[in-house]
This record gives sequence, structure tokens and C-alpha cells, in this order.
Amino acid sequence: MLNLQSLAAPLPQDIESYVASGQWEAACAMMDERIKQNIPQMLRERLEVQRFFLERLRADYPLTEEQLVQAVREHVPDFSEDDFRALRDQGWLDSRRIEGRRMYFEDTVASLLKANPSFAERAGKPLSPKRPLLDDAMAQMKWDGGLTMRLQLTTTLQIEDDAFEQDRLYRVHLPIPSPAAQQQDVQVLNVQPNPQHLARESALQRTAFFEERMRENWAFSATSSFTQQLIYCDPLAPNGQRILYPMAHPPVREDLDPQLPHLAFTPYLQALCRELVGDEVIPVRRAKRFYDFITGQVLYSYVRNYLLIENGAEYAAVNLRGDCGLQALLFIALCRMAGIPARWQSGLYAAPGDAGSHDWAWFYTEAWGWLPVDCSFGGAARRGGNAERREFYFGNLDPYRAVFNHAYMAAFQPERRFQRNDPYDNQSGEIETENRPLRRSEYQVQHEVKVLS
Repeated sequence: MLNLQSLAAPLPQDIESYVASGQWEAACAMMDERIKQNIPQMLRERLEVQRFFLERLRADYPLTEEQLVQAVREHVPDFSEDDFRALRDQGWLDSRRIEGRRMYFEDTVASLLKANPSFAERAGKPLSPKRPLLDDAMAQMKWDGGLTMRLQLTTTLQIEDDAFEQDRLYRVHLPIPSPAAQQQDVQVLNVQPNPQHLARESALQRTAFFEERMRENWAFSATSSFTQQLIYCDPLAPNGQRILYPMAHPPVREDLDPQLPHLAFTPYLQALCRELVGDEVIPVRRAKRFYDFITGQVLYSYVRNYLLIENGAEYAAVNLRGDCGLQALLFIALCRMAGIPARWQSGLYAAPGDAGSHDWAWFYTEAWGWLPVDCSFGGAARRGGNAERREFYFGNLDPYRAVFNHAYMAAFQPERRFQRNDPYDNQSGEIETENRPLRRSEYQVQHEVKVLS
């Protein structure tokens, strides 16, 4: 297993210069030689992680400039060189220099269509406040003071046929909803085939574990019903303050601590925290400043696998872009540095016909207890011109959630033998054989959601 906490250590200057200049083959040769030498253990582990990064990063940056422009013109035929330079200079184009060529991230066009208003307009797919279910739920929560909704989720995982090997022993971790989440109770209805282990209800990242020698490529599935019980509040209101989720675990020391590598309290993040806090002393107003910054200035974008990012919170704050998870990490880091307990939560946005992986955060104040924050949904509302929805996601959640994980970088039960595809979070499950982990592209995961009441 890689020691990802070693990412806190710097690379030797000569190796770092080769990595930065895109001379990756030379950098790998240097790291191989250095690893053989008598060097400190953390430095050895840092070099091992960096070498792993370089091997994997090539696949995430497959597009030359010419290929990227061609892909863009499939959506915007009159896309020009000036347009390209403008997107590059504004920070929309994620790229790496690899062996003398500038290579671009594989999901660049998808990110532009999802989050860049001008580009989406030119492509004939203007951004708008999608998902009317959210506005309906928001209105009902405000009117009734809360909302209770019962849903049913079936998650199915199956190995791709071209990756399946007959008579191979497969070890599968399938995510299932967690009753340890403060807003969710759960009943596991059916798991197929019979699992070897069902993680305890308090597991930080809950899964059903299977160990099967498979003669045929059958699917693994779990069906659960669960109730989302949400309470509406205006966190900045001077009156009506009360503990909204009394069953939530009280804050602990870890809710204020850094957590390497993605929640490192770097000098840059500390300076950003001080700048945003200013002279504000009330915790909930401090948290609102962090939320406004992220939803207003951190562009939503697809990013490479978190395994290949060195510090997720700082990545979002420096590059001013990131997906739902990186935005949640940045919010958590800023809160913790400001003395506000904050936690991770993740699973699915789980609406009928519209279910997908999603991450968000919770923060704590004496006045309200634990409150949820969804920076990426808030940012999407801002981009779509829905100011009311943007304000809603500071302190509130919609009921279309399935919570799998309520801690970041938590271990499975039982532990994996090989490196996880995502060692930090889990919404898509993990599979390994006796001799290797399966890549995420080698299996498919589907989520089916029904609203029961």
C-alpha cells in the first residue's frame, strides 16, 4: 500500500524540476535509483508515491492541443485560437507537460459544458437551474420547517465482460447506506449473493463484502430503504436557534485537526482563512464567508482521480476549480483552521432516474449543533441564477441523498489487500483478485432509486 501521508514531504529539488518540466521518464529513472539508496523512510515512500502518480497521470491527460480543439469544435464549430487562449488564461484548461508536449485533461470539454456559462451557451446547452425537484423540496422544507422522505436504493456492481476471468477469486466491497448519518435511518432489505461480511452500522465507510470464486460473471447487489429526516433553518437568523440534529455525534478533536494529505493546513490555506475571516468572530458567519468564497470563486470542474492529487483543499484554493469533493475539502479545511469543527459526508445524490456520486460537508456551532453545507450545489445555483437555492445549501440539504460515508479516508471492513482506486471516499465500490486490484474502468456500477413516501 502507498503511504499517501508521505505527500507532505517535498520531492528532492532535482527530481521536482524534472517532474515539473515534463521529463517524466528521466524523473522515474532518478527515483528508481534514489529508492535503492539509504535514504529516510518517509522520503522513500514519497518517491514511491510520486512514481505511481507519474505512471497513472499519463492516462488522465491524453489530449494534445489539436485533439482538444477538435473535440471542442464538435460542440462549438466556430471555436477560435483566441477562444482557446482565453479559456487557458482564465484557468479552464487543466494541462500537463509530458515529454515535451502539452497534454490536456480528458474531461475538459465535459467540464466546460457543465460549468462555463459562455461556452455552454455557444454549444446550445445553456446553464439553467436544473433539477426542479430541488426547488420543490426547498419550498416544502421552508413551509413545513423540515421534510421527511423515504427512499429505496438498489446498487448493482458487475465486472465488465472483457475483464472477467473465470474461476478467479474476487473480493468485492459494495457501498451501502449508513445509519450512522445523523439525518438518515436505514434498513438493509436484500444483498445478493450472500455477503461474507456486512460492515457494522457505525462503520465510517459502510460496505457489504463478498469473497467469491466466480465461474460466471454474476452481479453483486444491495437493496436498502432509508429515511431522510431534514430540518430547515436559516443559520444567520438571530432567533429560533436550537440543536437541529441531537442524535449526531458531538464534536471531537479530529473535527478540528488537519488530515494528510488532503486536509493539510498549509501556509497558503492559513493566509486565505485569515483573509476571509477578517474581523468576524461569530463562527456561523465565518463559515458563511467560506461558503460564499467557494460558491462564488471556485469553478466547478471535473478533476483527475483524488489518488493523484497531492492536497485536495489547497488544489481547489490555488487553482480556483474543483469538483464537489474538493470544494467540500476546502470548506472543511477553512472551518477547522478557524476553530470550527467540520466533517465530511458523501454518498449519492439519489433522485429517481438521476443518481450519482456526491460529496458535501457539515460544520458545528454551539447555537445550531451540526449543520450541512453543499458547496457544489450552491455554486451550481449561483451559475444558474438561482440565488434562493444558493442560500439554501448553507445549512440545509435536500432529501435526495443516500449517505454511504461519514468520514474521509476511512478503512473498509475487512481491509483491502491492494491499493484502492479511491483511498479517500467510496461511492462506486472496489474489487480485487488474489493478485491485483481491478481498475475502475473494469467494472460498472448502477444505482436505482425509488421514492417510497
